[in-house]
Amino acid sequence: MKKKKDVLVSDLPQYIEELKYLMKKKGYSDNTITNATHVWREIMDFSSHNPAQLFNEDYRKKYFDAYSLHEASSTYHYFKSHRYVYLLVDYIKYGVIFRVYCTPNEVFNKEYIELFEGFIEEEKKRNLSESTLKIIRTRLFRFQDFLIDTGTEKFCDITQDQLNDYISSLAHFSSHYIAESLRIIKRLSNYAFINGYIEKSFSDSIPIVKICCQQKLPSTFNEDEIKKIEQAIDRSNPTGKKDYAIFLLAAKLGIRRSDIVRIKISDINWDKKELSFVQYKTGRSVYLPLPDDVGWAIIDYLKNGRPDSESKYIFIAHRSPYNELSSIDSVISRLLRKAKIRYPSNKRVGFHAFRHSLATRMLDNDVPLPIISQTLGHSGVSSTDVYLRINISQLSKCGLEVNL
Repeated sequence: MKKKKDVLVSDLPQYIEELKYLMKKKGYSDNTITNATHVWREIMDFSSHNPAQLFNEDYRKKYFDAYSLHEASSTYHYFKSHRYVYLLVDYIKYGVIFRVYCTPNEVFNKEYIELFEGFIEEEKKRNLSESTLKIIRTRLFRFQDFLIDTGTEKFCDITQDQLNDYISSLAHFSSHYIAESLRIIKRLSNYAFINGYIEKSFSDSIPIVKICCQQKLPSTFNEDEIKKIEQAIDRSNPTGKKDYAIFLLAAKLGIRRSDIVRIKISDINWDKKELSFVQYKTGRSVYLPLPDDVGWAIIDYLKNGRPDSESKYIFIAHRSPYNELSSIDSVISRLLRKAKIRYPSNKRVGFHAFRHSLATRMLDNDVPLPIISQTLGHSGVSSTDVYLRINISQLSKCGLEVNL
């Protein structure tokens, strides 16, 4: 399909039908297509009084602003809506369907697999963590989708116009995502040139995006909210026992969600009351004291809530075959809903908020930054500095006198 930039809202139905057909062809489920269609209808209904409006960024911003204020909306559904809207935008602009995730067993297209897998092997030599390598693979799949859907079957056939369009397609992402994606493409280009896939590297044609670290303040829970969440958990059933143990690990020890799902039974030294594990994100070993309430919550789950399973991990799925959990994202939304804690739909609030809240409380209690950094498993104190920006009591000590 020929790409088009200026589209009226009244023109959307024809693009939607084309996109639904292509999604079906690419293997998207009927449920996903139905959910996406619901969002597309909503965005068309938003202009029912004036369907001749341009479907531009200003229009989309007004739609999202209205959506985020809707009481029935949730953070999860807000970002799902965002995903479906930009699925349509990308199709209209570039004729491309970009994937968001890729499965571990997914393979690259036959025209790109040798180059991309070779590049990933080269990246492994930089001693990158598994999570970083997963990000690189996902970014490469996105780039591959763009190249294939725009008719580029060989990497050596990439044009400058294509590069410009791909860079433009990243515009609605965060500056961190854009900078990271462009760095990967730059390194890929240099690797392709050195190994003879292209005659000249195009890395100089890709801009360098400089970003300020921690542009946004971290989301946090105050002490009252932490108490509300704890009191709202029903520990009389297996799911509640699991949620409670997960909550305490996040709120009391500040453990990342990616580490909580990977904590093994053998990681706990009950005699020393100590929890030790290797962080998934950083590869660093962490040793943490195990408070009594956290320890008893884990014991209660293991004895009275966890299904019988040979899995080495503490937290497992409660449905057969009782494998380890791949994600615990649903836990946070369930806890906030039960505690009746509301956040704006356009603001992400996940397990990281417990981690940030712990750091803030430690600052309030005058715990030195190096100790906080060690507790959170940061690679250096600089990663912990951001919490000073949300600690009012510490910031108040830096106030300057004003001459009137």
